[in-house]
Amino acid sequence: MKGIEVNQMIYNKLVNLNYSRKENDLISVNSINWFDLDFGLKDVTLTFPSRHVKFDVDLMDIEDLDYAQQFYLFHSNGNTYLVDTQGYNYPRYIVKLEGFNDEDDKYERMEGLLRISDDIIIENAIKSIVIDFGKEGFDEDDVETFLQMRIEFLIKKAIASQSKLFN
Repeated sequence: MKGIEVNQMIYNKLVNLNYSRKENDLISVNSINWFDLDFGLKDVTLTFPSRHVKFDVDLMDIEDLDYAQQFYLFHSNGNTYLVDTQGYNYPRYIVKLEGFNDEDDKYERMEGLLRISDDIIIENAIKSIVIDFGKEGFDEDDVETFLQMRIEFLIKKAIASQSKLFN
């Protein structure tokens, strides 16, 4: 698999999704709900190269995929599809990611609302904490777990303090 390396558990999940095998058209492929996938699987999926394909293309005519790049995201007619080439140069396995674009649009809008300066402040604060913990001898997994728990707590606290906005 080209690109980022994934751990065996994530890889096993990727290759065992409800793919359709050797489909000719996008209308016939199986689908899965993007929201049902775990965070690690979603995170890795977002790193795959994307390409736009025409909705009426014969999928078996796509023969220019990189043999070494096992996974791709195809986009067509507002839908997103996960492709597993299994080392071939065509989309050997494909599954439609139901809801993918809904979440993508929502988070793109949120990202647009986050001011650049706020993003830099958040990134620098987290980087500083990571450096300090690293100097104190904590390992990477412990630091990541701590930060995730702490950020989750702070998010819940901030949302609770502004509950009138969400009613």
